[in-house]
Amino acid sequence: MRVERRHNNPEPSAQGPVPPAGNPPEPPRDCRFGPERRLHSNRDYGRAFHRQQKAAGRHIVALVTPRKGRPARVGIMVPAKVVKTAVARHRIKRWVREWFRTSRPAALEGYDLVILLRGEPGDSVEDHRRFAGDLQALTLKALTATATPGSRGGRRK
Repeated sequence: MRVERRHNNPEPSAQGPVPPAGNPPEPPRDCRFGPERRLHSNRDYGRAFHRQQKAAGRHIVALVTPRKGRPARVGIMVPAKVVKTAVARHRIKRWVREWFRTSRPAALEGYDLVILLRGEPGDSVEDHRRFAGDLQALTLKALTATATPGSRGGRRK
């Protein structure tokens, strides 16, 4: 014979409310970072480099390209020459994706954004805050810049 025990404790636990069993709740749809929010192909990156509105800072270059009536997308380039270890490169990419997901400017809708790193930001929390502030400022500055078609490389005559 099995006895069922029930705990009738009127006081909440010190750890807070217990979530219901099952899968965790999903974040709101606009907070996700799905494939529709990323640059995928060389063509997308090439378009950003060719028709660029650009703003450069100490560690970051922001390139913006218009896309009529489509959601904002981001592409992140962290060269191995600039940031030596893969762990650090991926950490920086996570920082940029998190910034884009949570606090990108509303004016960025309808644009592709490419973030190119020139220098390695530090690891501290203060460096992370400064990096996010630079991302915000440079993105807004690039949005107001005039478009300058860039050269596609090749030999100069």
